[in-house]
Amino acid sequence: EKDSYGNEVSRLARPLPVEYLLVDVPASTPVTPHYTFNSDLTKQPFPVENRLVDGHIQDFNALSTYLSQFAFNEFYTAINDFHLLVYIATMEMLPMREFMGPLLEALKNKDREAANEWSRSEHWATVEQLIAASSPPPSRPGSVASGSVSTSVGVAAGPKWTCPFCTFLNNADVQNCEMCNLPRSSRPH
Repeated sequence: EKDSYGNEVSRLARPLPVEYLLVDVPASTPVTPHYTFNSDLTKQPFPVENRLVDGHIQDFNALSTYLSQFAFNEFYTAINDFHLLVYIATMEMLPMREFMGPLLEALKNKDREAANEWSRSEHWATVEQLIAASSPPPSRPGSVASGSVSTSVGVAAGPKWTCPFCTFLNNADVQNCEMCNLPRSSRPH
């Protein structure tokens, strides 16, 4: 800027009005949401992470329960849940973050065949084996789970035997170990 004599002069900067700094950012939810992940209302959704107060606990039992709702051929539908994907990537027992690239690409492209291909991978097979091993065995005659043994809680009837495979202490009337489901009479090699 020039003064009345034509010289370049600088002016004192006055404080910038606060109104120039205010920005209006609209943020809301749509009237009709469009879900990009699993929105099947007939299935119980996978628990949301970091919501312990609401009773949302993400653990291996929750994973097993959630996946048990789906048939084998519904893998794409089952895995298409954001909270499940976060849990699988960060689960303490077997973190799978580094193996999930092909699965995430398949979900992004809505490619069911590629997702099913990933479900046949060695890494997912390990998770399936862990789920199978952690689920309770089916009720057998004479086992506590079948209800045929009438004992009070915490008190067992009769002597117990120790499984030679896993060292679990079983009731005398059970012929297979309730922990590993191996027969009582066999010996480990």
